[in-house]
Amino acid sequence: MDIQALKSLIDLFSQAPLQELDVSDGACTLRITRTASHAPLHGAACLPHHPTSAPEVDIAHTPLPAEVPAPAPTGEHILRAPLYGTLHLAPSPDAPAFVSVGDTLSIGQQVGLIEAMKVFTPIKATGGGKLDAILVEDGQEVEAEQPLMRLS
Repeated sequence: MDIQALKSLIDLFSQAPLQELDVSDGACTLRITRTASHAPLHGAACLPHHPTSAPEVDIAHTPLPAEVPAPAPTGEHILRAPLYGTLHLAPSPDAPAFVSVGDTLSIGQQVGLIEAMKVFTPIKATGGGKLDAILVEDGQEVEAEQPLMRLS
């Protein structure tokens, strides 16, 4: 099982109302469980089906970003990606963007789309205010919880 497949499983698990997910792929078994805060665990070990016949293999973990963004100052709100995928800031390549810097956004307003595994998920504002900055480019791959936009 490759890292891309693991990321997709974790993203899908974070969107689903499940408490635990077990997946088998060849000689590996993956278990993802939700903690008390309802966040998926991002680590997993690849365990052989027959521990006496094969050694245990660890799957390499995705490294954490070297630089964690500073918390937003009071009065600012950071809109974050809810899942991993490709960010689209417009409904189609020839259409205008959903939002532009300087626009006033309201909670629930659509600001983009994230494409993951050929599925387009609408991204909606989780806070209201003036759009100060778009922190990513159209068509860029984004990680779950990556800052996308800054509102004031």
